[in-house]
Amino acid sequence: MDKRKRKESIKTKKKGKFLGTILFILVFGSIGFFMGYLSETYFEGQNPIGELSNIYILVLMTFVVYISHIIIHEAGHLVFGLMTGYSFISFRIGSFTIVKEDNKLKIKRFNIPGTAGQCLMMPPEMIEGEFPFIIYNLGGALANLIISFIGILALIYIKGISSSLYAILFLSSSIGIITGLTNAIPMKISGVSNDGYNILSMIRDEEAKRGFYVQLKVNGLLTKGIRAKDMSVETFQLKEGADVSNPLNTSMKLMEYNWYLDNMDLENAKECINSLIPYMDRIMPLYVNEINIERMFLELVGDCNRDFIDNLYDKNLKKYIKASKFMIGKKRFLMAYEAFYNEDKDKALEYYEEIKRLAKKYPIKADADMEIMLVDWVKDKININI
Repeated sequence: MDKRKRKESIKTKKKGKFLGTILFILVFGSIGFFMGYLSETYFEGQNPIGELSNIYILVLMTFVVYISHIIIHEAGHLVFGLMTGYSFISFRIGSFTIVKEDNKLKIKRFNIPGTAGQCLMMPPEMIEGEFPFIIYNLGGALANLIISFIGILALIYIKGISSSLYAILFLSSSIGIITGLTNAIPMKISGVSNDGYNILSMIRDEEAKRGFYVQLKVNGLLTKGIRAKDMSVETFQLKEGADVSNPLNTSMKLMEYNWYLDNMDLENAKECINSLIPYMDRIMPLYVNEINIERMFLELVGDCNRDFIDNLYDKNLKKYIKASKFMIGKKRFLMAYEAFYNEDKDKALEYYEEIKRLAKKYPIKADADMEIMLVDWVKDKININI
């Protein structure tokens, strides 16, 4: 990478950290202010035990309202998506995922560190390279703001509201506005692009727009059990000169990597994943973790260079893997790590059994099938090498 790009990358990172710090102060400062206001208004004059009890109730109420707005946010994506021709695939809050499978709704387990929820939908067919992406992406923030607006109207026009209901409406409106704005205003939060940032990326970059469309389309097909290897590799390949550091384009590159992995083409898989290395200081942290995990996996099942593994497997990556407890690919890595780095066959086989259990509850059926294929292959290598 040349000096100019490196300087731009450093400036972008500093700007991102600064905005993240400002956002953190604004969000938690606002929540603290609102809680202080409610405590001062409704709990003043009570005895210390009663006041402490009410503060605990207020904290619990804030948590419940926040979770409610996560659900409202994802429901907003769902409603506005359905309005613009999308079809339902899955709806996740935390690690609990409702997925449509065989025309039935089933509960599965899945999580992505750094995300509280996610609504995935199958997009309508493209018409002359266009599809409705703005309303779908803004749907979550709009839902938060609409609910907040209704709450504000209730506070203004409904007389004689009880203190408990007032507190709930006040908190809901405040948290809804914060949630809505922090999703609608383009920014990266903890290195993860928000809805507004995705919209801006797609407006500026046609390849990113195609990447977003392909990501939704392919996720829908994978959830239905259609394997990546049964699709055309050209589906995932970016145009020459595309900005692979754009999160939507990085995702495309990782899907191309998975295509090679699903075809057991480890040589091209390695070439694909290594092509991202020159851009690592501009790629968002979540994807950097994903890339390094796959680089280590390929090394483990290949030459197993311990210095290479030690250089990548730091505290941050271990923390990320630990937080990704419902992602089968991370268990696949841990199985390979125990088998070939630690040479602990029993521990590796424990992960193998855990992966088989996870696969039964995994919302993305084709990914689960691919992972089972890969760990079966690793298991065979263990029996040969150990």
